[in-house]
Amino acid sequence: MPARPRITASRWARAFLTVGFFLTLSFGIIKIENRLARGWGQYREPAPVGEPEMRVRQLLLSEQPVERRFAGLFEYFAAGFIRHAVPGYSRIQYRGAGSRNSFAMDGLEGFARTAPLLAAWVYSGRAQLIRGSSTGQPLDVIEILRSGILAGTNPHTRQYWGDIEPQDQRIVEAADIARVLWLTRNSIWAHLSDGDREQIRTWMLTAGNTSTPHTNWMLFPVVINLTLASLEGERQRPLLLERASSVFSQYRELYLDHGWFNDPPHGVDFYNTWGIPYDLFWIHTVDPSFESQFIKSALQQSADLTQHLIGPQGVAIMGRSVCYRTAVSVPLIAATLLESDSFPPGKAVRALDTVWRYFVANDSLRDGALTQGYFKADLRMLDLYSGSGSCHWGLRSLVLAFMHPAGDSFWSAPQQPLPVEVSDYRLELTRLGWIVEGRKATGDITITVLKNTREVNEIESHSWRMRAEEFLMRTPVRPGNYGVKYDSRHYSSTSPFPLKN
Repeated sequence: MPARPRITASRWARAFLTVGFFLTLSFGIIKIENRLARGWGQYREPAPVGEPEMRVRQLLLSEQPVERRFAGLFEYFAAGFIRHAVPGYSRIQYRGAGSRNSFAMDGLEGFARTAPLLAAWVYSGRAQLIRGSSTGQPLDVIEILRSGILAGTNPHTRQYWGDIEPQDQRIVEAADIARVLWLTRNSIWAHLSDGDREQIRTWMLTAGNTSTPHTNWMLFPVVINLTLASLEGERQRPLLLERASSVFSQYRELYLDHGWFNDPPHGVDFYNTWGIPYDLFWIHTVDPSFESQFIKSALQQSADLTQHLIGPQGVAIMGRSVCYRTAVSVPLIAATLLESDSFPPGKAVRALDTVWRYFVANDSLRDGALTQGYFKADLRMLDLYSGSGSCHWGLRSLVLAFMHPAGDSFWSAPQQPLPVEVSDYRLELTRLGWIVEGRKATGDITITVLKNTREVNEIESHSWRMRAEEFLMRTPVRPGNYGVKYDSRHYSSTSPFPLKN
């Protein structure tokens, strides 16, 4: 008799285990199905380096005039945009590693982060027709951008970008859509029907009035609302300006010094080159009266500091999103587009040219796009939120450069040497908690982060276990490498993170 309860308990245990197994399996299948629905199986490896990459590399590294060399770089990215576009152009599905956001979101990023380059090209008065199709027929940039935006903001089409929720990635991308609308306002917005304008306005207003993290994300609604205010004339203008002013006043609380801001919870990082000054520039460009004195001063100071972080031997870089690296010269170029002559064009062009030469020489182009790493594709340093279209924030330096018209003095100004090419220097930046040093003899630039007490030199690999988990779970599994990105005592331009070419 005593054994009977144990048998019953054993049976109950087996029953619970069986039920638990099937529940776990069921939830696992549902989770995988959800991830499959997000398009994990649609990602593809980029094509091997080929003739387009070799041709643009040869041109960019040549001694031809700088404007001609950078026009070749534009043609390369424009051709990649066309080649990887879905029908209707609302998404550009570049090949490469996926993000945690979904294949469709990566496609939106591909459009939103590359389209401003095309828009800046035509805004400056350059040719509206570009090459890029497989047939060799010229394509109309304005029609491409118009088609993509109308399809993406139309909730009744399969190309719809989706409804915007609080802290949604679409808020980030909507800011770039706003830039495209402003740059093409005379050729797209001015010729839209009332219905088309209302469709775009509805999607954009949601992005401009939705909560964001208390970080540089706060600048996106400011850009969106000010752009809509400039496009709409008097329609809703007071409300849009009020929203922009309220959010911006909160963001100003994060200001540190030298044109740089805090980026909680990370602290000071390189969004102060490719992200924050870019948005400040657009805010000032769209509405020059908005916080004018503060923004112009911040941009000029940012340009002065950033020039000390760039040299022919690389960029002293730290933090996340390192695949945006080709945009580090943004503050210098932005300063040349202000009303004053506060920053010499020759130095901005030198920074632009030096950065792009360095990265193109180190094979940072692939299949019509920027690679997903510091040099080549490197999943050890690719953040989980970064997908196949994400890295084209790195085109921001080109966007601003091509806002200068063809033949403009910006392009013909004699290049002026960067600080590290002139002499040694040491900058003690108390509010940032940095010491920046440049050495002319070696070209090396270092950032000493005073609050960090040790060197972090070990980079965690993208292991086979991570790859196996990615395969099974259909979602990116990559090392964070937070310590290498943020916690090291020193960061060097000649040995970033330290990565090897």
